[in-house]
Amino acid sequence: MTDGDSRALDVQGGAHGRSVDRQPSALDLATQWASLPPEHLRIALKALEPQLAREHELRLEQERAAERMNVALAENAAREGADRRAHIRYLSGLWAGLVISLFMLTGAVVVGTAGQPWLAAALSGPSMLALARIFVLRRSDPEDLREAGRVATGGTTPDTPPGPAPDPGPRPSPDPAA
Repeated sequence: MTDGDSRALDVQGGAHGRSVDRQPSALDLATQWASLPPEHLRIALKALEPQLAREHELRLEQERAAERMNVALAENAAREGADRRAHIRYLSGLWAGLVISLFMLTGAVVVGTAGQPWLAAALSGPSMLALARIFVLRRSDPEDLREAGRVATGGTTPDTPPGPAPDPGPRPSPDPAA
């Protein structure tokens, strides 16, 4: 066995004859051929140059593929985080709408039994529905606000102005000596 044959065995997996399914790289081949004369080495290196270019392109493509995979994973993680935050925000609005609605209904019952039906109607009417809609659906229509405003002003609509205020009569003077 010559010196070149033992190096070939080393590249393929060792001197014990173990074979590894690995192709020798261009650097391995160049180190084996280092003992050749310069003109043989020049010819060998010219023959190796295309393989070196192919290996370089393969490594670059693997790096690009790994970078694309990392970008895709980062985008997926960001999307999942945004979805999770949106879900939490939705559930928070749902619970806030429920709590506000329950408190407004409870308040309406309390003031309604205390003899204030207009305040009970304001607490349990369109204003409660408008607030629940804002918190649960995260949107509000102008009609909701108009209806809540109509109930808050005592049932008058913007189309019909309120009637003239009753005249309370003559006012007493603030000076007690008069």
